[in-house]
Amino acid sequence: MPYDASLDKEIAVKEVDVDGLVFIVSLKSYNGGEAKISVSQKNSRFPVKRLTPKQFLAVAEAVRELAQAGGG
Repeated sequence: MPYDASLDKEIAVKEVDVDGLVFIVSLKSYNGGEAKISVSQKNSRFPVKRLTPKQFLAVAEAVRELAQAGGG
């Protein structure tokens, strides 16, 4: 079955600022399936592949907040 963008739902989004870089942390679910986390830099088309330890901890805290807010 090919990808259908209309089935891709964004559950929650949070912006994380670390040392002047803004990361977008989003919780998404495709076709009602299990929620997945996506991390990208603001105004970027691609997900982030590498994070410094400081960035990783900030993103982890954002994911924890998204989960507590009802995303999972």
